[in-house]
Amino acid sequence: MYESVASLEDRGIQFERTDWCDDLSAAEFRDVTMEMEERGPNDYDATTLLDRVDGVRFLLVHKAPVSREIFERADGLDVVATTRGGTENVDRQAAADHGVTVLHAPGRNADAVADYAVSFALAAHRRIPSFVETTGRGGWELEFDPAGLPRDVTNLTVGIVGFGHVGQNVADRWAGFGPDILAYDPYVDDGTVIEVGARPAGFDETLAAADIVTIHARLTADTRHLFGPDEFDRMREDALLINTARGGLVATDALVDALRNGAIGGAALDVFEEEPLPEDHPLLTLENTWLSPHTAGSTRDAVYNGGRIVADDIEALLDGRDPDHRIE
Repeated sequence: MYESVASLEDRGIQFERTDWCDDLSAAEFRDVTMEMEERGPNDYDATTLLDRVDGVRFLLVHKAPVSREIFERADGLDVVATTRGGTENVDRQAAADHGVTVLHAPGRNADAVADYAVSFALAAHRRIPSFVETTGRGGWELEFDPAGLPRDVTNLTVGIVGFGHVGQNVADRWAGFGPDILAYDPYVDDGTVIEVGARPAGFDETLAAADIVTIHARLTADTRHLFGPDEFDRMREDALLINTARGGLVATDALVDALRNGAIGGAALDVFEEEPLPEDHPLLTLENTWLSPHTAGSTRDAVYNGGRIVADDIEALLDGRDPDHRIE
């Protein structure tokens, strides 16, 4: 992160770097940060930051918790910038109470997630992981019955649920393959959907029509288990579900049932309600699932992008301009 914001030193800003939870494994760190999305920052020990905030004007964090206690301690604090899209690790009410500007970095990994979501869907649709595995073991599995062969992508319908930064990038990538693209997002106007190259559709229409349903919504109280038994019943029996957003958007038990009983054709999942998956998890036993370890947004550029976005906004503030990514 420091490398991506180091240009601010040219503006006279001096950096003091502090690590948070650097003694945790990657899996342990992910568990802590995923829990923070549910619990908020005030349930975590902020000692590491509290000991360093005296005299700090700009506080840049990635996933470290910025609790109310920090705002109360840091008298000179003007800006908290989190180099990620969400601000679940920042007590925004405390920031407002203390007159501190909060910046974030929406879309920092939108390209990374979009690339992965489309690649994952294409690989699953053409059964590439299965062919790679069986051929690598000496097999030679070919299908000659047309009924068992996949269709050309250009003849498919792709349904995008959630049409923010990632969803729009997904539509842009799918457009090159030529399928019909439907987009559902109650918070995005039809004009934006059409401009990006998709067709606005209701949730039920998207589920009923799409050969591939790809999820790119945020996880909130309203969207938790957005996909459950009723939604799987409304999908095509050969439909493929792609989830690179948040595991909580899908009711796991309902998904397992749908995959087992043929309510849908398959699922390619990068995120799960329980991470990492336990060894006895039923998803690990299904042949019509393709699984990966919550890595869709993990690229080198995504890491750098977050810092660059907030650094640009801090420069805007220094110049007396409005930042592009201020949380109101």
